[in-house]
Amino acid sequence: MASIADQWLRDIVRILYQRRTLTRSDIVGVTGLNAASVSLALRHLLRNGTILKVGELQSNGGRRREVFTLNGEAAYFVGVDLEGLRLRFALSNCVGDIRYRWEEDLEFGQPLDIGKVVEGIRRVMRELDPIQRERVIAVGVSYPGLLDEEGRLTAFNLGWRGFPIRDELAAATDLPVFLEPDKHSCVLAERWLGRAQNSKSGLFLIIERGIGLGMFLEGKPIGGWHAMAGELGHCKIDPDAPDVCGCGARGCLEAIASSPNIVRQYVERAGLSGRAAAEVRVSDVFQRARQGDAAAQAVVERAGNALGLALSHAVNLLNPEIIVMGGDVLGAEDVLLPVVEASLERNALPNLTQDLTITMSGLGLDIRLKGAASLAFRKSLEDSSLLKKMCSPLVMRYGPVAARATR
Repeated sequence: MASIADQWLRDIVRILYQRRTLTRSDIVGVTGLNAASVSLALRHLLRNGTILKVGELQSNGGRRREVFTLNGEAAYFVGVDLEGLRLRFALSNCVGDIRYRWEEDLEFGQPLDIGKVVEGIRRVMRELDPIQRERVIAVGVSYPGLLDEEGRLTAFNLGWRGFPIRDELAAATDLPVFLEPDKHSCVLAERWLGRAQNSKSGLFLIIERGIGLGMFLEGKPIGGWHAMAGELGHCKIDPDAPDVCGCGARGCLEAIASSPNIVRQYVERAGLSGRAAAEVRVSDVFQRARQGDAAAQAVVERAGNALGLALSHAVNLLNPEIIVMGGDVLGAEDVLLPVVEASLERNALPNLTQDLTITMSGLGLDIRLKGAASLAFRKSLEDSSLLKKMCSPLVMRYGPVAARATR
C-alpha cells in the first residue's frame, strides 16, 4: 500500500460508501483524481478484495464501462447507542448495512453500569467467526449529554457525571473507540447514508423524549464550543404557556412538541385517566388525528406549529438546503409534516424557504446505530493505520479474494 497514496484510497472508499455503485469515470468525476491515479487505486482495491466489480454498462460509444462497489465484508464496525431508555448495539458492514443488532432496556436516570456497554460490544463480536472478527476496525458511540476534552461524559439520562467513558471502553474493548453527540451522529448519518447525501447544508430534527437539532454547513458538522449546539428543544416558543419543560422553564419547544408532551396534552384534552391514559402512545395520537379525533388534531396542530416556528429561527440563521425529521414522528408524515411546513413558511424569510426541502428520515429508528457505525467508518478513513487495515488483503474461508478470482 506504500505505493498507493492514502488520499486516493480514502476518496474512493468514501465515495463508494456513499453512492454504493460507480463507474471508473464516475469516480474520476466525483473525487477529482486523475484517471491514472484512479486506475492504480482501483487495481489495488480489487486485488485486495476491498471493492468488487459488479457489472458493466454499455456507453453511447459502444465501449463497456465497469461498475464497482465496496465489498461489504471487507470491514466491520460496531455501533453503540446510549440513548437513555435503551442500550443498543449493532454490527455494520463496510457499506453501512446493519448485520446484527441487540438492545437492552435501561431504567431511566439510574446510573448505567459500564460493564453492560462492554458486554454488549463483546456480544456483537461473538456473533462473528475468527476471520470476520479480524476485520472489525473500530467502535462508534452515539451519546447524549456533554463530553469534556478528557473524554468524560456527563449524561443525566445515564446517571453519569464526569464518567471516563473513552478510557473505560478503549481499555476494555482493545479497539479504537470514537464518540459523537447523538444529534451530530444522526445528521451525519443522513449526510452520508440518507436523504441529505447530495446537500452541502442540512438540519436533522429528532423528536423523542427530548428535541435536538443536528446541523452541518458546507459539509461540516456544527458542534459548538462544548459540542452542545442544537438544543432547539429549549427555545422558548411561548413563554406564557402553562407547559413546564424538564429544564424547569415554561413554554420550551420540548414542553409542547416532544413525544411525552404530545401524549400528555392529548390525555388532558381527551379527559382520559387511569389505564386508558397510561396506554396512550405518541403513535396513537397521530393515528387518532388521522381518523378525525378532534383532541388529537388540536394537539398535533399545536405541536406542528411550534416545531415550524422553532425551525424558522434555525432556517433564518443557517439557510439550509434540507431539513430531515426523525425519531418518534416517523410515520406521521401525512398529519404532522404539512402543519410544520405551513408554520415554517409563515415564520421564515420567504427567500430562505423557496427551495428548502423538508422531509422525514428514510433511515428509520436505527438512525443512531447507523450514525454510530458511520462515525467509526468516517474516523477510520482519517486514520492511516485503520485505513490500511480496511484496505488490506481480504482472506475468506476458502482463501484470498485475488486467488479465488483467478480460478
